[in-house]
Amino acid sequence: MKTILVPIDFTAASENALVYANKLAVGLPAEIVLVYGNAGTAQLPEQRAALLRRLEALAERLRYQQLTRQSGRRISYHYHLTADPLPEGLQVLVAGYRADLVVTGLTLADCAAAMAACETVSLLPEQVSCPVLMVPPAGTSLPQHVVVSGDFVGFDVRQLDALPALARTPGVRFDLVQFYQPTSNGLAPLKKALLDAHAHLPNSTVHLLPEEDALEGLSEFCAQQAARLLVLATTDGCLLRRFFNPHYTKTHAYHLRTPVLVLPTSTEPTAACCAKCSLRQAAEARLMAGMVPVA
Repeated sequence: MKTILVPIDFTAASENALVYANKLAVGLPAEIVLVYGNAGTAQLPEQRAALLRRLEALAERLRYQQLTRQSGRRISYHYHLTADPLPEGLQVLVAGYRADLVVTGLTLADCAAAMAACETVSLLPEQVSCPVLMVPPAGTSLPQHVVVSGDFVGFDVRQLDALPALARTPGVRFDLVQFYQPTSNGLAPLKKALLDAHAHLPNSTVHLLPEEDALEGLSEFCAQQAARLLVLATTDGCLLRRFFNPHYTKTHAYHLRTPVLVLPTSTEPTAACCAKCSLRQAAEARLMAGMVPVA
């Protein structure tokens, strides 16, 4: 039996995440822990009891609203109130419950804007030691086609073994994608890494593609293939922050319209990376300003 943690703040995004987690829990199978953060403000016993009843009511409603009664009965729920805000306090729960997966609503973060305001951006995948699945508003169906993209050189390919269980059918289709700079030499290590990854997903198709901007290339590739789940395995923390930049909602980027599973390989971006984000944001602002018609 596996364990899925679902942070709940009673928003539509967290409810959507629980719908997806319910479907996963039936197939894996898994138990679900609903986590409510920043509960320190609810000090009185009756307040905490009311929060727990509210979590239980949410779970019971979605259990039978989205699943058959027989499937819904198979899910075991637990409820946890933590005084710490999320995502900072989530890793303690991941370790305590030995969670295999965190499922959450899609979170958008703009690191350049946070730097300008002297704030720290907390991106959930960088806070926990297990995979994090982020579900967009319209992404509640389990996938039949999965795109796995990342830096496969040095990647622990054993993490790929668990991916088929996240799909809707046993015959799920996988694409393994590794991008490289067009001017790069020495592709042999990349090819070997892709073949090692393919050994853990034998029914997958491998792609070694030249692309100056891995994020743009990935979004375009997923759109062309109509991917229903994107798996990211990258050590590029800056790429993750770019991935969840609110700017892409304006362009209806495909990578924000499909669930994204981030494997625990990411690192915090460096100051140099964040400086590049600031320059990119300024360039995007100038571009958007130039597109505004003059009255």
